[in-house]
Amino acid sequence: MLAALWLPVIACSGGGDGPKGNTTGNGDGGQSAGGTGSNNSSSSGDDFGGDIGLTSSVSSGPQADAGHQTTCDDAGNCTCINIASIGREGVWGPCSSDSTTALQNWLNTQSTAQVDNYNTEKPTLTPEFLARYDVILLQWMVTKGAQNDDGAPWQFTADEVNALKDWVNNGGGLIALSGYQCSGQGCTVHDVTATNQLLSFTDIQFNTNGMLDPAQSGCPSCNCWGGSLPLGGPLPGSVGTWNQDTPIGKDIQSVGAYIARPIKSTTATVDCTDGTNNFAVHEEVGKGHVIAYGDEWVTYSGQWLGTAACLDPRLYTDPNSGCYEKSAAHVFQISQFWYNVIKYAASSVECFTIEDPAIIK
Repeated sequence: MLAALWLPVIACSGGGDGPKGNTTGNGDGGQSAGGTGSNNSSSSGDDFGGDIGLTSSVSSGPQADAGHQTTCDDAGNCTCINIASIGREGVWGPCSSDSTTALQNWLNTQSTAQVDNYNTEKPTLTPEFLARYDVILLQWMVTKGAQNDDGAPWQFTADEVNALKDWVNNGGGLIALSGYQCSGQGCTVHDVTATNQLLSFTDIQFNTNGMLDPAQSGCPSCNCWGGSLPLGGPLPGSVGTWNQDTPIGKDIQSVGAYIARPIKSTTATVDCTDGTNNFAVHEEVGKGHVIAYGDEWVTYSGQWLGTAACLDPRLYTDPNSGCYEKSAAHVFQISQFWYNVIKYAASSVECFTIEDPAIIK
């Protein structure tokens, strides 16, 4: 089973003066139904920054930094780039009951990014919709999104795929995650179907099999960080290596993963591999950047914060404990992963910043 992520940044709510024409922002805002309308109402709750009231001047893709002025409200909350998270968030994680609020709070309160969440209804990918955003994050694009039951995958038309292709070619940044569901008997697996459809114009596709199962790796300390397997790094039971010479792998030693989907590609640059299976890759497509990562545990709060309902915090403070100072927050570089990924995806937007002492910039 897979899991999904966050940390802190300068709150990103102010109104935008850039070409996307943001008119309102909402800091920690909440879950949004998405949809295809051009004006979504702000909301509050546990998910990404909520739907923001938007007006947009249509363009073929993200503009140069001259059009991205960092704007701040009276409380000092600033925004520079706009991100659309499309698809449901993960429902597994540590204790098989984690949330993704830490990741959401990190982007919406510590960075100059502002996130709109389309997680329950499929938005229509038109040029007008895409013109609002600098970065698109593809998550679990299915109708149900429950444990052991994806429901049916979302379906996108040829016009939508072509619109996304044009948007990326003109400078858009596309991030694709996978691994939201278990594999084998007892559950459907449709978490790659819509994603592979939208990636059809790239050199990247996800496989449907599951890799990185801690139960098969003999990981002696995986219980310390909620069950995930260390992907990369020197930790006992770790698998694979992060390429320190790429913009995605740089300064990452290890992140937690659980049942990841390996990635097929022929020309994309490999960022993380075990030598046989690739788990993170990236490529340039026209003026834009595409990143694929085969898991979703990097979105779970338990991996960011090292806390979960099934984990006793005394495990990490007792010198006699086998988990002493070995929580997920101690051993994984989750915030570095997201900084690298978003910075690369938003390549044309130099005003993107984040305030987090754990990040090497």
